[in-house]
Amino acid sequence: MLYTFSDGYQDQFGGEKLTKFKIKRLKELFAEISNKPIAEQKQILDNTITSWMGDEPQLDDILMMGIRI
Repeated sequence: MLYTFSDGYQDQFGGEKLTKFKIKRLKELFAEISNKPIAEQKQILDNTITSWMGDEPQLDDILMMGIRI
């Protein structure tokens, strides 16, 4: 998979300590889901960021595109 994305996902605040999601965590998530069907990847990404945000507002646009090579 090849992923391209804006900085909105990794810059989103949330979690127990209200920290940014960060690129390291996003790369680890990509590694975990890259072999799954695209629709399932989308659902996992949506659920992950929604859970991470909790009650925090979305601060920026979140754009993500994945291409299976």
